[in-house]
Amino acid sequence: MNIRRQWRTVTEAIAAIEEDVDRYPDLRPSSRMCSLLIVAEDHRFELHPGLDPLAICRAGLMTYVVGQRQGASTIAMQLVRTITKDTELTVRRKLVEMLLAIQLTQQVSRNKLPLFYLWCGYYGWNMNNFRAACRRLNLVPSSMTRDDEARLVAMLKYPLPERCTEKRENQIQNRATYMIRRLEYQGAMKRDIQIGH
Repeated sequence: MNIRRQWRTVTEAIAAIEEDVDRYPDLRPSSRMCSLLIVAEDHRFELHPGLDPLAICRAGLMTYVVGQRQGASTIAMQLVRTITKDTELTVRRKLVEMLLAIQLTQQVSRNKLPLFYLWCGYYGWNMNNFRAACRRLNLVPSSMTRDDEARLVAMLKYPLPERCTEKRENQIQNRATYMIRRLEYQGAMKRDIQIGH
């Protein structure tokens, strides 16, 4: 598939996602969920153009020097991958994903990218998007606790299988705890900076 066709696929999907989010305002992910996603998956979200060169360098070193595979995908890149459903493990596919993520970051308001990814992300068995995840887990977005939100965001990294094992449950809980701590630390840092001014 050529890049123009893929870009058309991405823009059409983004328009459909935005329309869907607007249609269900009471069922959308909260701003705190977006913040949890950013601190866990893309903490330089505000600084890069859709791909994070520092994360790419780190992942390259870890993968090819240390021998420990690491990801470097930004939220925009993960959104592109979810929309195109292209998970082929090739350099060409990754380069196309990066180019599309840069274009997407230029075309769509940056603060909508986490919301859109949360809306269409895969959370596990029978949970192909946010609404399906809430339905399966009996969650009401407006009354979700911080822990509920963090656990749901954690499922993007560790999708919930039909029958959850103790190992997967621990992965989800540990990821959720990690995100909450990062968000609290970030909040404390911002308060410290404001007090210092």
